Amino acid sequence: MQECLKNICTEFEKLKGFLNGATSEQEQLVNTLFEKFMDCFEHLKAEKLEYPKEFINDVRLYNEGFEPIYKKFADIQIRYLMLSDFYDFARLTKRYIKE
Repeated sequence: MQECLKNICTEFEKLKGFLNGATSEQEQLVNTLFEKFMDCFEHLKAEKLEYPKEFINDVRLYNEGFEPIYKKFADIQIRYLMLSDFYDFARLTKRYIKE
């Protein structure tokens, strides 16, 4: 797994309890991690094909400026849930191992 994605997973672990009352610092971290994820994932080469098509499609459409996807990800909870899905996928497939 690319180093940038590993770093996102490591930082994501700081977001415990986000859905039950996020602090402004946590919200900022979600926004930062989301933008980093969109950038990092877009630049993956063949590795990208190893991930679910939902990640591939959402990242592509977001980076192309597709309005419905932009509106979807304007919601910080949706951003968090995407990061959470990626984190869970990375853990379940052993691409990321918590230190």
